[in-house]
Amino acid sequence: MAELIAAQSDGSNADEDFFDEASYTTSIASSITDYKYEHGRRYHAYQEGRYLLPNDEIEQNRMNLQYHAVRLVFGEKLFFAPVKKDMKRVLDVGTGTGIWVEDMADAYPDVEIYGIDLSPIQPRWSAPNVKYQVDDVEQPWTYPPSHFDFIHTRIMLGSLRDWPHFFTQSLKHLRPGGYVECQEIAVDARTDDDSLPENSALTTWCNNQQEAMRKIGMEMKITGDMIKGQMLGAGFVDVEVKEFKIPIGQWPKDPKMREAGAFQLVAMLEGIGGLTMALWTRLLGWKKDDVEDELVKVKKEMQSKNVHSYWPTFAVYGRKPVK
Repeated sequence: MAELIAAQSDGSNADEDFFDEASYTTSIASSITDYKYEHGRRYHAYQEGRYLLPNDEIEQNRMNLQYHAVRLVFGEKLFFAPVKKDMKRVLDVGTGTGIWVEDMADAYPDVEIYGIDLSPIQPRWSAPNVKYQVDDVEQPWTYPPSHFDFIHTRIMLGSLRDWPHFFTQSLKHLRPGGYVECQEIAVDARTDDDSLPENSALTTWCNNQQEAMRKIGMEMKITGDMIKGQMLGAGFVDVEVKEFKIPIGQWPKDPKMREAGAFQLVAMLEGIGGLTMALWTRLLGWKKDDVEDELVKVKKEMQSKNVHSYWPTFAVYGRKPVK
């Protein structure tokens, strides 16, 4: 279980390459940058509608801020799986801005690091061991079997509809003894001191996110044990769950956690519109103005120093058996 986060006391300062072009895999080309726009936000073109969050600069900034919050809470670790030092190929699924791939490439310059995503929003210039691909991970994979030593995901709960299928695919394309690791944040705001107010706007937001995503077959209030069970069901062994908490705001007493909370708060304040608008208007029938009014309440609550909220966060990894 993740440790309790101590709040500041009152009065303290709160400061081998294989890409089959004839298959589902699609190279980065002009057709996939024909972006769609709605409510002033930009959305991906490839497999239009598969992913309901924007891919514009505002959202990219939110993702990068979120990344820094996670990395601080993880103690600067990029992953937890005990992968072999002589690994050759790593796959990052749902790579987003590519920030994890870039950090991995710096840390492991002799390892080929692949990043795939529905949107081509990754850096145009990267280290020579980095390869980005526009692809849909829920389509059949075109890599050879037993191709990767390590497969990584981070915050895919709003992207993957079929987790068991993802783990089956991962098992097939990992080398024997290779690992898959999923780092996820549950959209289920909590406190350890019952400081969320009655009729909490943040709790209502989480519930609405859950209701909307369930309409399209996705779960937002996932747990490490849920992911662990699906890994085991696919055939992985030695599955481990590590639990964490990402604070929302600068309320923690610990300096590192307070810094992580600052990153997380700014990410939410700047990016919550993108996280919400398409889901609530398309799936819940809300009007744009009503969504914006509700988000004012959520932001106000997140900024309150009296609310010590956090996101349950976990890293789950498992090993492909050596036969």
